[in-house]
Amino acid sequence: MRIMKNTYKIILTFTLTLLFQFGVNAQTLDSLFQLAVENNSELKAVNSEFQSILLKQDQVSQLPNPQIGVGVPILRPETRLGPQVMMVSATQMFPWFGTFDAKKEVVLQMSKVKYEELSAIKLDLFYQIKVAYFKIQFLSQKEHLYEEAISNYKTIESIALAKVESGQATLADVLRIQTKVEEYTNLMKQIENEKTGLYSQINNITNQPLDQEVIIKDSLDSDLISYDLESYRIKIENHHPLLNKLNYQIAASESRIIEDQKNNLPTIGIGVDYSLVNQRTDADPLNNGRDILVPKVMVSIPIYRKSYTSSVKEEQLYQESINFRKENLTDQMISNIISYKAEYDNAKLNFDLAKSQIEKISSAYEILLGSYSADGKKIEELLSTQNELINLKLKSDFSELNMAISKAKIERLTNY
Repeated sequence: MRIMKNTYKIILTFTLTLLFQFGVNAQTLDSLFQLAVENNSELKAVNSEFQSILLKQDQVSQLPNPQIGVGVPILRPETRLGPQVMMVSATQMFPWFGTFDAKKEVVLQMSKVKYEELSAIKLDLFYQIKVAYFKIQFLSQKEHLYEEAISNYKTIESIALAKVESGQATLADVLRIQTKVEEYTNLMKQIENEKTGLYSQINNITNQPLDQEVIIKDSLDSDLISYDLESYRIKIENHHPLLNKLNYQIAASESRIIEDQKNNLPTIGIGVDYSLVNQRTDADPLNNGRDILVPKVMVSIPIYRKSYTSSVKEEQLYQESINFRKENLTDQMISNIISYKAEYDNAKLNFDLAKSQIEKISSAYEILLGSYSADGKKIEELLSTQNELINLKLKSDFSELNMAISKAKIERLTNY
């Protein structure tokens, strides 16, 4: 009795350990999304570009370098207080009021463009992870189905062997069944190879070792809870990253026009000229040898405005082209959503049909199995029905996969 109790304890401990390890290693979609955000190389590259654009705000708000000049006359000019022996000048130019703010606004809008690009890439990466994740789930279901099929064939085989011994069946029946077992055993090996490819896709996105196994935790999400095309259109126009990116490109273009306006206003400069004067030796006037200090104010007046006019026209045409692109992109997204919904509905019809047919074929299979157990006849019908049942279950699982992928396609355009 004590030995039995110890055995139960060992089995229980081993089972709990396996469950714990599975729970620790199992990965949800959200955990994979987080890994992608933290580790994906493409996201890191675009984020670095975003940060580099932000740093440009300090660059565009910097004053132009002051100009300093020194001159030594070869032939010294004479003044009443003495000869000039050296001249020094310094000048600092200042742009028109608000020019720096306009330049910063351009940089700010361009950083928003890059940020929305980052958000759009995230949506694409999350979609890729979802599809690979769902396919791994489907392959696991397929694997279980093949295991079930092998078990059923093993049951039929044991019946066939008994019938051979009683003379009610031939060895050919057994060989045919064993061939089917070998076929499904081989298919299961192929599934493992397919999974390896999907693991590498997810690990590539999340920057994990490419051969690392991805252990699925979430169930296949195939239920489309709501579908409202008009609300989708409003959400896309107001919030989709690709549309936001175009909106910020227009805002950046408008800011560049304001910047050009500021650049075509006068610039103001202040400076000073200083001349070093030696004392006269032939006379001693009042303030003899006094240096010359001349403060000065300068204004640069933009007269030639062809470049400015052309630049404004260029930005206006650029904005017009982006508005056309926005309209086309919105229509294309709505069109895609309609197509994805049609794909979902077709998959749902196939799923419901397969479920209904599975019930009928399962009953037929049980009847034929009972008949074969009784008289060893109709082995062809039994094997054919078993194959049909497997194909229907595969069709059901595959339809559910297509439903989940179609839903993911819709969410790629509407869930952010």
